[in-house]
Amino acid sequence: MTTSTASTPTLHRPRRRGKASWNSLAKPLEEWLRLIQSSSGDLGEDSIRTIDSAMKKSTALRDLLIISLLGKDDCRELDRIRTIFENPYAPNSVRVIRCNLEDAFARPQDPETRERCNRGLAILERAVRHVDRQKGASMLAIITYIRWWMGDKSAYAWAQACLKRDSSCTLASIILSALEHGMFPSESKD
Repeated sequence: MTTSTASTPTLHRPRRRGKASWNSLAKPLEEWLRLIQSSSGDLGEDSIRTIDSAMKKSTALRDLLIISLLGKDDCRELDRIRTIFENPYAPNSVRVIRCNLEDAFARPQDPETRERCNRGLAILERAVRHVDRQKGASMLAIITYIRWWMGDKSAYAWAQACLKRDSSCTLASIILSALEHGMFPSESKD
C-alpha cells in the first residue's frame, strides 16, 4: 500500500533555541557519513551530543540524516549537506530533500540502501542510549521513520518511545498514525 507524501518528513520552521553551528557539526557529520557507508563502527559520544543538540535547533538536520540513508549518492557528500543545512528553506534545498524522499518511495528498495539503513539504524540505536533520557527524540524519530520505510512494524514502538520524550514530535505522530492505519511505503510491507 502506498502512502501520501504527507508521511514524508517535511521542512517547516523549527522552534529556534539558537542556531546550530556548522563548525561544530562538520566533524560529527563526516563521522556519520563514513560510518553509514562502512561495515561497522559507532559515533563518538561527543559527536552524538553535538548531533542531538543540533537537531533540537534544526529539523532540517534530522531530514538531512534521513536522506543521507535513503537518498542518492550526493546526499552523502558533506559539501551538499552543508549547503542545505546552512540554507534549508532555499528552493533548491527544499527540492533536494523533497525529491530524494519522493524517489525513495517510488523506487524499489535495493540491497545497498537497505544495508546502509541497517547500519544507520544500528548507529542511532546505540547512540540514543548515550543521551539523557529527556533528549534523543530526534534520533528516535529518524529510527521510527527508517524502520517504517523498511516495512518494519517495530516502528510503532519506536514512535511511542519518541513521543514519550517529545510529545510534539510531528514526524513520530505521523508515522504512528500511518502504522495504525496499516500504511507503509510501497514495496516495503512485510
